[in-house]
Amino acid sequence: MKLTYILLLAGLFALAGCSDFLDDQIQYVREKDVTSYDQRSRGIINDIYTSYSFDYFRDFSSEYLTDNGVSSSDVSALASGYWGPTSNPFEYVWQQSYNNIRQVYQYIQLVHDKNLPYLENPADSLENARTIARYYGEAFFLKAWAEWRLLQIYGGPSATGEMLGFPIVNGILENDAYAKLPRNTYDECVEQIMSDLDVAITNLPLVYSGAGASNPGYSSAETGRASGLAAYALKAKVALYAASPAFNPTNDLNKWKTAAALVKQVIDKNGGLKNLQPYDYTNENNPDQIWRLRNGRQNNSLEKRLYPPTLYGQGEVNPSENLVEAFPAANGYPISLAQSNYNAATPYNSRDKRFYRFIFYNGDACYDGPTCTSYKPLQIYQGGLDNFGGFIPDEGTRTGYYLKKFLNNLNFDPAAINATTNLPKVYVQLGLADMYLIYAETLNEAYGQPSVVPAGFSFSAKDALAKIRIRAGFTVDPYLTTMASNQSDFRTLVKNERRLELCFSGERFHDLRRWNNITNTENVNGVKIIKNPNNSLTYQNIVVEKRAYEAKNSYLPLPYSELLLNSNLKQNKGW
Repeated sequence: MKLTYILLLAGLFALAGCSDFLDDQIQYVREKDVTSYDQRSRGIINDIYTSYSFDYFRDFSSEYLTDNGVSSSDVSALASGYWGPTSNPFEYVWQQSYNNIRQVYQYIQLVHDKNLPYLENPADSLENARTIARYYGEAFFLKAWAEWRLLQIYGGPSATGEMLGFPIVNGILENDAYAKLPRNTYDECVEQIMSDLDVAITNLPLVYSGAGASNPGYSSAETGRASGLAAYALKAKVALYAASPAFNPTNDLNKWKTAAALVKQVIDKNGGLKNLQPYDYTNENNPDQIWRLRNGRQNNSLEKRLYPPTLYGQGEVNPSENLVEAFPAANGYPISLAQSNYNAATPYNSRDKRFYRFIFYNGDACYDGPTCTSYKPLQIYQGGLDNFGGFIPDEGTRTGYYLKKFLNNLNFDPAAINATTNLPKVYVQLGLADMYLIYAETLNEAYGQPSVVPAGFSFSAKDALAKIRIRAGFTVDPYLTTMASNQSDFRTLVKNERRLELCFSGERFHDLRRWNNITNTENVNGVKIIKNPNNSLTYQNIVVEKRAYEAKNSYLPLPYSELLLNSNLKQNKGW
């Protein structure tokens, strides 16, 4: 695992800081030359951010393992559940994480601990001190993030049932030392991550705000870097997994209480229970984005890959009928209940606002503004221009839907194939909506009374979930009141809200795993829409892909190559 080369960001950002630090070019520098680069050596930390930036399509690939969607071009063979030790779709996480942990220690040992100088601001000693502390805090946050990814992907029971995590590395190790490390226990790994995040919190500002002159070193120009609030949020996320059924088989309620207390801390640090901001993945100043990364402007790669054919897109991601049916009616009731007033003959009328914001559907004309009349309606019915072979040969949807959720408002002219946008594409790693969902879940599991405010808390699990549903348009929500009358029904609602709110962000597959619900993953359904001679439409559900997981899929296999290198590694049970 020893790195012969390290990635080092070029340019003056590493000297003084710049809001475009993730857009800088990268050059390769020998490890032995790090100390000769003085201030530029802080690029060791800057570079790690690029490992986690713009991971939309990895998230989409994770969604293809669930019942939320499929790729327009490929069958998700791995969703059959048979992976084997050499075909884990998350195998890259092992090496990526340990490479990043190594770079963190290169920074700490070769730069920070040796007081390697950087380009100081001679007029502001406060900025200088803050910058040094901030990079140190960022290092520990990024280490914790790498450890969290290892635990999320590879945590699981050995053949004897001991719950294990990953081999903890503290320092720069040579190959022979690394290759002897056993996996630490799951709880030891949680403790290590929490300890690293405590160091990060001590050295980082809670948030970045203001101009450089008024808040030197901590200004809004640094937004996108690790912050104290992001570290608190990651602690809550790690605790959520540690409390979940797959990793807490005895259902130790203290673990749920710990997770609830940690996510309460996030919300309190953020100023209390607030309304969520409108969905906008172009807004770099959205306070709901606890930790987000940004990629460059002047491109439309995401739009081209996601837009339907009549907008000159490839329609690459196809949401499932299963997901569409999970969106409630406009009054908040599931469409399976009579109270929803759902009409199967007009399935896209009067639905949850998130449906219109996240999904392209037949007849949709809502791409750039609230009126939904911006463009000609999509033709996803059989023979329509947005079905297979309609407008562009070999392009189309397998499910009857396309993904809209993350797209920027381009004011897109379909004739302008090379249109670009100056709007940023904001990739959110930790968000406030997720924290509200974690609060609702952990409080319900820990205390079992979703409508009651437990001692030491300021609001109930129901109150937190209400904020999610208010943004979805449910300002009057009798269904939430009904479901919050008992723990079991509320649990069902929380799981569905996580499915909707976090769809195509890479969460559902891991949620199904941690809930031990992976074997209940449904076959992926789509819809076949037939336009009749009288212009009425007939909707027929179809099976697009089958899903077949085993219980062992709640835990993922360690990379086979690592098992060959290290005989001390214990594989997860069943693999």
